[in-house]
Amino acid sequence: MSRSIARILLLGALLLIPCSAQDLVPGKALEWPFPECAPSLYTMMTGTAASPCLTVKLPEDYDPAKSYPLLVYVPGWHGGPKGNLGNAEEIAGPKGWIVASLPLFKRAIDSSEPAGGLLVSFADISVISKAYQTMLGRLFEKIPSIDRKRSAMVGFSNGALTLAVLVTCQDDFILSHFKNFCFVDHGMFHLTDLHKKGARDGRYLVLVGDKPDLGRDLKLRGGQLLQDEMKVLGVNLKCQVLKDTGHEFQSRHMALVGRWLRGEPELTGP
Repeated sequence: MSRSIARILLLGALLLIPCSAQDLVPGKALEWPFPECAPSLYTMMTGTAASPCLTVKLPEDYDPAKSYPLLVYVPGWHGGPKGNLGNAEEIAGPKGWIVASLPLFKRAIDSSEPAGGLLVSFADISVISKAYQTMLGRLFEKIPSIDRKRSAMVGFSNGALTLAVLVTCQDDFILSHFKNFCFVDHGMFHLTDLHKKGARDGRYLVLVGDKPDLGRDLKLRGGQLLQDEMKVLGVNLKCQVLKDTGHEFQSRHMALVGRWLRGEPELTGP
């Protein structure tokens, strides 16, 4: 074997070595590609070839001798190739939390469905579950000191649908690694059976905007009905209406979610 070929093979091998906790530097974002996962929804919708990627960032005050909760942000629309780490950072702040973001996944696209087949549904649970367990499993493996009881997942729009599908389908990995779930302006119609073992000890926050648009009245009624139902079943779920808000997730809303994550007693906000 020639020396040049050997160097090429060595370089290829190095590129396949997964990132480790040592690669994570406090305050610096890192991207972990997962070519072994199914194509992301972004790739399926746009035809753009890009490996699904988890983005992660340690807090500025990270100390490997301490434990920190993990906040995972699940974006809306097609999710992009690597989610939206910026929103996770804005929700959690620069200190005290490890933050990460993920792309979205679907089993298949049916363009005859509403939104051109974009919307995540229960039929997609197998591909979502496998991808998220693979991606987040590596993160928990590399940082085993993550505080699972305080860890949270926040989803907006199609991301909220994704979280609702995972929780309602009693995904063992998600429910054993996270206890706090926030659904922003979607997912309330997909949330059920939260009283069952594994899900019933979680905290749930459903946020709904009040600006009139397509289906807004249904979301408002659905969110309130869900809160009333879960109260009867003894599940800790709160639905809050966001004033002067449509189908959006602004900085003021992220600040509210941050307060909820930190366990502040009153959810005052927009």
